Amino acid sequence: MEIALRQRLVPVAVTVLLVVGAVAVLWDLTHPNRPSDRRCADLWNGPANQINRSMVRDHGFPLVTVRGAGPNKAGEQECAILLRERRDGPWLLAGAELVTSTSVVWGPMTSGVQYGNDSPTGGIDDSPNATLQSDGTLTLRDPDASAGSLPA
Repeated sequence: MEIALRQRLVPVAVTVLLVVGAVAVLWDLTHPNRPSDRRCADLWNGPANQINRSMVRDHGFPLVTVRGAGPNKAGEQECAILLRERRDGPWLLAGAELVTSTSVVWGPMTSGVQYGNDSPTGGIDDSPNATLQSDGTLTLRDPDASAGSLPA
């Protein structure tokens, strides 16, 4: 009797492991391993980023792009904040690494004179999706809003 019971448990255990594995693979494929743009904007506005916000306070950057990215080579999720005066004008790029769910490290800002010439390209969608407030905080735009009034 004991042998028959053990013989039934093995196929059941294997089936359970296969189902759990399939669910884990599907979960990984359907949930991107990058922070949302909203999460990145919230991190920019958070207390750990006071220095970067004070650097851009009262500056005119009408073209602001907030993007989640990653994971990087170390497996950490990343955020990128791109601030531009105009499409081909002066720009600033700030990046953050999400080391853990509660630890964020903002790196030094990178800047340039003419976006598209002296800027990194190709890594992110740089279409503007946020607004820089006078206090240095960011607000995300409504994704359905028209971009027709943006400076050229």
